[in-house]
Formats: sequence, C-alpha cells, structure tokens
Amino acid sequence: MKNREHTLKYFLIGLISAIIGAAIVLSCFYAFYLLPAQTKAAKSSSASAGITKVVNLTGSSTSTATAAYNKVKKAVVTVENYQKPTTESSDYFSQWFGSSSSSSSSSSSDTVQLAAEGTGLIYESDDGYAYIVTNNHVISGANELQVLMSDGTKVKAKLIGKNATKDIAVLKISMTKVTTATFVNSSNVQPGQQVLAIGSPLGSDYASSLTSGIVSATDRQISDDPIKLTAIQTDVALNPGNSGGPLINMAGEVIGINSMKINSTENGSESVEGMSFSIPSNTVVATIKSIVNAASGN
Repeated sequence: MKNREHTLKYFLIGLISAIIGAAIVLSCFYAFYLLPAQTKAAKSSSASAGITKVVNLTGSSTSTATAAYNKVKKAVVTVENYQKPTTESSDYFSQWFGSSSSSSSSSSSDTVQLAAEGTGLIYESDDGYAYIVTNNHVISGANELQVLMSDGTKVKAKLIGKNATKDIAVLKISMTKVTTATFVNSSNVQPGQQVLAIGSPLGSDYASSLTSGIVSATDRQISDDPIKLTAIQTDVALNPGNSGGPLINMAGEVIGINSMKINSTENGSESVEGMSFSIPSNTVVATIKSIVNAASGN
C-alpha cells in the first residue's frame, strides 16, 4: 500500500515538473523569437502612420461644371437697354433688372441713359453678323440697345424682332469672331437633372456669373400677361439681370433661356425661394425661327 502511495506521489511530482518545464520553454520561445518580430512590425507600422503619400491623378482636375461653363461662357453677353428719360418706366419687369432712377425723369432730352441690363446668348454667326437671343422684357421700352461681350468689347445691337407671349427677342450685332452656343432637345430634360445658369445678375459688374441647381419640374404653365408659355422649373439662383441667359446641362448644351422667378406668394405675405423658370430650348428655337422669318418677309 505504501509503495503505491510513493509511486503516485512521484508520478504527480513528475507531471507537475513537466508542466512547469514546458511553460518555461514556451515563455523563452515567445520572449526570444515571437516578441521581437511583433515589435519590429509594430515599429514599422508606427513609422509609416504619419506619412502622407502623394498620388498622381490620371484624370483632369477640372470639374464637369467648370468644363460646361467654359464651353458656353464666351457666347454669353450682357444686353444693355438705353432709354430716353422722359416718363416713368411702365416696364412690368423692371424689378428684374433695376430701372435707372433717371427713367422716371420728366426731362425731354434726346439723350438716352442706361435703364436696365439683362443677359443674352449668341446662337449663330453668319455673313459678318452675330445673332443673339434674349428675353423680350429685357429690351422692353429701349430706344437703343448695346451688347457687352465677354471680353469687355461693347457694340451697338439692332432688334430683329420679338415675341412678347413667349418672352423672346432676337438681336443682331456686326461681329464675325464670336463663340456660339448649341441648343439641344429640351424634351429630354428630366426632374433631378443637374443644370447651370450663366448671366449678369445685378448687371455687367457681375457678368458671366455661374449658379447651379437641379430641374425641379418640367411643363410648368406660366401665365403672366403678356407671357403665356410652358416652362422648366429649377432651383437655380436667378437674380435681376439673369434674364435672357442660358440654362445649360452638364455637357455645356443649352436647354433653356432663363426668364423669371417667384419671389413671394401672390399676396406678398410670404417669401419664396428656389423657384426659377426657363423657357425650354425647343420653344426658344421655334420662336427664333418665327421672328427671323417674319423680319425677312418669309
């Protein structure tokens, strides 16, 4: 019996010793082999953590909006409306481009003064002349019209014709080297589509200004005597002077001509933001054709 107890005792002592020995061996292995490798990796990671790598871009840094703007901007002009300062202006759109205080004078002078400014778009060049489309309300009441080009050149303009219902007017200037814009089918315009507007908000001091937004809706019915048309609604920021400027897509193609916006509710009790309206390009092109044909007797 005692022999068995001694044998069991020695067995347990040997087992415990073996376990302790194995633990010591594993600890040494970890300390001398695994730990240095992990420390080295950690140092490598720490050393590179604060380094910013410069990556060479393969594409252009120019945004789509910038490219679209650059494609059209030279075709966008400021239209200046000069009037004789004889009677108070009756232009119902005067709030759009800020009639000059001189326009309310009772003077009978034959000298014309700047009464209003809007925007225009060069759409065609032919036989030494450039043709410009703008809004009818931009040129309303004018005794003389001048056009300020994107490079600062100013030239006199001749009114070819106008359509008050569609709020479109066509001008002609004597100039050959011009940039013309391209109209595309406005039937393809969809709500949610990104759009840009180029114009002269508050006049020529801010010519070639760019604003952006989306199409809010198509086929909006606008009826504000004498205007009656179907318009594209957007949330693009338009201000006095933007009238007559282009509404373009992100490819730099004209899908409309900016015409008006809603500033407040009908009774004026509440202000309104983000409700601008543009004449669809299909309507613009058809109206231009009608005006030019009528002027030429066709």
